[in-house]
Amino acid sequence: MAEPDANQPLNVSLPQIPEDASPELIERMMGFSSNNHFNSERPLESLMPQAETKIAQKDENEVSLKYDSTLTIGSLLDAALELGASDIHFSASERIAFRVNGKIYFVENRPSLTKEEAEQLIFAMVSSEEQRESLVRTRELDTAYEHVDGTNFRVNVFYKRKNISAVLRVIASDSFGMDELGIPAGIESLIASKQGLLLVTGPTGSGKSTSMQSMVDHINKERVEHIITIEDPIEFIFKSRKSIISQREVGADTLSFSNALRATLREDPDVVMIGEMRDPETIMAAINLSETGHLVISTLHTSGVPQTISRMINAFPPDQHNMIQNRLADTIIGILGQRLVPRADRKTQIAIFELMVTTPGIRNLIRSGNTGQIKNAIQSGRQYGMVKMEQYAEVLRERGILNESDYIHYFQDE
Repeated sequence: MAEPDANQPLNVSLPQIPEDASPELIERMMGFSSNNHFNSERPLESLMPQAETKIAQKDENEVSLKYDSTLTIGSLLDAALELGASDIHFSASERIAFRVNGKIYFVENRPSLTKEEAEQLIFAMVSSEEQRESLVRTRELDTAYEHVDGTNFRVNVFYKRKNISAVLRVIASDSFGMDELGIPAGIESLIASKQGLLLVTGPTGSGKSTSMQSMVDHINKERVEHIITIEDPIEFIFKSRKSIISQREVGADTLSFSNALRATLREDPDVVMIGEMRDPETIMAAINLSETGHLVISTLHTSGVPQTISRMINAFPPDQHNMIQNRLADTIIGILGQRLVPRADRKTQIAIFELMVTTPGIRNLIRSGNTGQIKNAIQSGRQYGMVKMEQYAEVLRERGILNESDYIHYFQDE
């Protein structure tokens, strides 16, 4: 039997796009269309384009909030939504701060929170005795909170220098379509796969959850499957369309990611979404699931494709590296990397993406540990739907959507 072509992708069916393709054809390959967010200015995260008009700026990182109300969790969240904030930071003995369009602004016209005020705000969101006991015992807590208007927030409570603190992330209330987010078109062939490991990577706050939700909802709308999600906490509530969706929250529905993943094999899944692969046990369980005929979608906090694979390998003891390299080479079908960068008009942020589709050649690079060469493989894999992040950003720059100075530093070491 003939050896497989080293440039031919495995387990996916992608359009053949010639190397000398026109810019317009490349843009269509990358998922750019008249309906996506580049024209509608629909942001990846739940940020409002008019955010800057709601801030009275004092200096580069101070704002005066244009509202006068009793300090409650409700009024604080209302202020965040009016500002178009993506995150809220507060702690005893410190000022409240909001992250708006990627920048942190401290509230200038309110004093630092007292210990009692911080506790009042936090315990308004952490209402159950079980959660409070867990917070006291472990000194940190991940949970979710639904505002009265239906907006969901991811909440992390922790202690610093014995002061209780919290960071809240606004969760988009709608699941955006993949074309709205600008995800490269090649991702559709990957999520059509019946088995394998598909990873979404990027720094904290880069919109990984939003992208992963859009993939799962696409499957939900297009196929009859059983989709199991394991999340900590549940952020977006999926509505079953063609698929059965079983959403499980760590702490409420299962004790841990690893426990839930072990049980998943007995729950007749087709697709499994893992909120985050945090430890070797979760990584190994994801590999096992993808080897046994399931499509597994998950995220990692890494800054590029080579770093993603190295991070997974290095999570295990050195004597297991060869085994993990071989198993990853056999199971990873693709990696979507992403970052958020400011738009040129400074109204909001926009995602730039990188897509790796696993070919036999890339499998050999993973198996041999030569992950540093994967960037070159992505560059030469355009005809199979692969896109380098720098390529993607350049198209947006040529359209006047991005300034080069806002993204070029990400690629200076390549």
